[in-house]
Amino acid sequence: MNNAKFSLYRRALCTSSVLIAASAICAPAFAQEQAGEDDVAVEDVIIVTGSRIARPELSSSVPAATVSQTQILETGAANIQDVLADLPSVGQNFSRTSSNFSTTGNGQATVNLRNLGSARTLVLVNGRRYVAGLPGTSIVDLNNIPTDLISRVEVVTGGASAVYGSEAIAGVVNFVLDDKFEGLRIRGQGTISDEGDAGRQLVSVTGGTSFADGRGHIVLNGSYDRDQGLRSRNRGFSERDIPNRSSFAAQGLFSPDGSFAPGAATYTFSETNVLKPYQSANIDGYNRNFDRYLSVPVERYLVTGLGSYEVADGVTAYVEGTFAKTKSRSSLEPQAVAYTDLDYLDGTFYEGIPIDNPFIPTEIRDAMIDEGVTALPFRRRSNDIFDRSNVNDRETWRVVAGLRGDIGERFKWDIYYTHGEMKDYTASETILAPNYRNALDAVAGPGGAPVCRINVDADTTNDDAACVPINIFGFNTVSAAAANYVTNGGQLSTYNAKVKQDVFSATISGEVFDLPGGALSIATGFEYRRERSTEDFDQATNDGLTLGNMLSDTRGKYNVKEGFIEVVAPILSERPGIHYLGVEGAIRYADYSTVGGVWSWKAGGEYAPTPDIRFRAIYAEATRAPSISELFSAQNETFPAIVDPCDQREGNGDGAPATLPLSAACLAIPGISATVAEDGFFGYTTAQIQSINGFTGGNPDLTEETAKTLTAGAVITPRFLPGFSLTIDYYRIKVQDAIGIIGQQTSLDECLNGSGLALFCDNIHRDANGFVTQVDALNLNIGSYKVEGIDTQAAYRTDLGAGKLDLSVYWTHLLTQEQTSFPGGPTQEEVGQLDCYSCGRLGTGFKDKVSASVTFSLENLSLNWRTNYMSSVVDSLTATAPISTGAYWYHDAQVRFSLDEEKKYAFYFGVNNVFDKKPPIFGDTNQVTFPGAQTSANTYDLYGRMLYAGVDFKF
Repeated sequence: MNNAKFSLYRRALCTSSVLIAASAICAPAFAQEQAGEDDVAVEDVIIVTGSRIARPELSSSVPAATVSQTQILETGAANIQDVLADLPSVGQNFSRTSSNFSTTGNGQATVNLRNLGSARTLVLVNGRRYVAGLPGTSIVDLNNIPTDLISRVEVVTGGASAVYGSEAIAGVVNFVLDDKFEGLRIRGQGTISDEGDAGRQLVSVTGGTSFADGRGHIVLNGSYDRDQGLRSRNRGFSERDIPNRSSFAAQGLFSPDGSFAPGAATYTFSETNVLKPYQSANIDGYNRNFDRYLSVPVERYLVTGLGSYEVADGVTAYVEGTFAKTKSRSSLEPQAVAYTDLDYLDGTFYEGIPIDNPFIPTEIRDAMIDEGVTALPFRRRSNDIFDRSNVNDRETWRVVAGLRGDIGERFKWDIYYTHGEMKDYTASETILAPNYRNALDAVAGPGGAPVCRINVDADTTNDDAACVPINIFGFNTVSAAAANYVTNGGQLSTYNAKVKQDVFSATISGEVFDLPGGALSIATGFEYRRERSTEDFDQATNDGLTLGNMLSDTRGKYNVKEGFIEVVAPILSERPGIHYLGVEGAIRYADYSTVGGVWSWKAGGEYAPTPDIRFRAIYAEATRAPSISELFSAQNETFPAIVDPCDQREGNGDGAPATLPLSAACLAIPGISATVAEDGFFGYTTAQIQSINGFTGGNPDLTEETAKTLTAGAVITPRFLPGFSLTIDYYRIKVQDAIGIIGQQTSLDECLNGSGLALFCDNIHRDANGFVTQVDALNLNIGSYKVEGIDTQAAYRTDLGAGKLDLSVYWTHLLTQEQTSFPGGPTQEEVGQLDCYSCGRLGTGFKDKVSASVTFSLENLSLNWRTNYMSSVVDSLTATAPISTGAYWYHDAQVRFSLDEEKKYAFYFGVNNVFDKKPPIFGDTNQVTFPGAQTSANTYDLYGRMLYAGVDFKF
């Protein structure tokens, strides 16, 4: 290939809509050259580049995986998240199977590359940023992406931050929409499990046409899909709590001695509301999984429009618009309320139901008298009072308007502005703690009828005419009037969030001059971005008056001005031993209104000794600026259960012996040494322990996260085996200054027994006598992560008899996945370890993940079989011997046939999880378990065998 032809080839790729969007420049690419085909037409090259044979990632200097529209259709998925989840480079995502217990955001869908967190994965649509779907973050909700309008998805890892800026530490996921669609397409699909549940329905209509003699083009898509969700009780592995039901029963549990131990000293009720001794949780307790969702229902409405018009020779105006509405809900077991949940905001204990409450059965009152107590400790579910499950309603809209054109034959320019907004409304019923305390404090009024004490005592200032006494002794004993009072007339806990994003971008790219290997290309540009986010909870939630979490509002904004330049330099081509040799680099400067100026850059090169093999490597240094939530979330007061290592009573409070020896670090604190000199020891009273508070939340002094990434590998496209391609790439990502918190007990321990660094000690506040009064846990730049592994991709397409055979394999071999929570802390190696729902692991560290697909196509018929493999992992957090899951294989199949040669009228049906593989079971008490699932819900399939059928008509 001579230099002129090579330059023409690259220009053709740069103007094609099928080239990878990992860069504003098209990196050098190589067509599959065959004997006698040196003069292949440019159009043919473009088609090959975008096919499943010579895919875009083969011409990229960084590892990439491309999912085509055909591959998307072969999965039968209505939501694009389900397609991406099969890629080995994608870790555990936030999804409808892992969000039932979320305070907000039920049913949202994210993508998490390399298990480094969705906040470190940049999501683009047509190469442009998209408004966040999770308030306070940069994380995009994939529910807002129209699946049927996707031409392909490109997943790029390494070297992307210098091109796209913040968040691209783990990589970029770019959704390329089909803006050249012609005609009318109608697709409908129904899905159901072989158990007759978990139904899903999809209807999608796409239309596109050219106008004004081809100078303009418009595409419109509208889609509706409904996922009905799946109840935990509908699967054998999750139908009940394992190993035990909850002792918080719907009929109540009452323990005069406060032990709640099975036996005659603890009381409950039979199904007919006869008082009886409490036997055990499995006999008298509550099966929480009867109410929970394994997968929350999600309903989506999407409308998307794409348009372009050539307003003058070489100048095209374009627009994009999207509106998405998503509805979802959670389903939780009724609120469990213990007497300790009703403690007063000032920290004063609520002792229990007063002994003179007329609803207390005589037998229990007699036991209280024998025990010598005047208040009754209790536990009870709120089945007959309120439903605490969330209802979600989210709306997102986004508009892009821009101009693009040519400057001569060698340069192109592009200017656009985008504005996006997201609104999230979440609501649930709730109980107000002050009202509940008032209703439980009942006494016998005139004629013996129960009345609220506050309305008959001598203090008239605390009267509440609305107060209704509540009877919680037995099943369904709460009156409608009492339920109405404790819920304050059905008052809702509400969450209103808004996100706004504005982006202005201008770029120019092209070929500057010719080098021996081809034309030197540059791209340079400027981008301005403004992000705003608010999260507003109802006032009762702000004030901590409900029995849910006390949550504060978050409001924040920032802007960033960025400039970048990127260069691709073909040094040599078509020389002995050098088919191609080139280098490339990029640098980006960003000026944030929050953290100031940050730099990102990358450098690398490619070397192809022959057309059959190409070596590539990229080193990059990337950044992630802290999000609005990390910076500006309100600092919430907490009362942590912590023990001062200097407490000689070891946190046991009044009356406990002061036997723990004092360390030199403790005696070095002036207040402690003074207290020891005066009292002879240093020990906390119970009141002092209970009064220790602390603050958690945002930190406006955060700095950016930094990352160093390296990718190196080879692309093999042997001419002796047409249609075959193989890529093997090593990747390594190291993240420093990762944003996280230091646990309050960790701060105490490390300050006094460990390093003594200010990083820990500055979180601790002591009074003049040395006693801890406050321990904070604010966001800090403290953590580090490292992941490395080997990606292998192979594809082969060939004629086979009267049909065609397509094979593809994606394989990721994980070498390292580790994190260090704070400087000097232990490094946690996670390869071969299960994800942990409650302990902050990066994700399940499968040593090997493989996704393979084979399709055999005849003229009007295609058969597809897909297989996903996940290597065995270990639950190392189990108290007894670790549990190995064994390797997991999932198999899916689809048959598609057309009624006509042009394939306009297609029918298809498929089966996912053909062999009905069940997830590993760990039980509700295990840290790897998601509530209601008994397993790692965002790792394994929860549905079982799923059947679907659909029609795909084109006119």
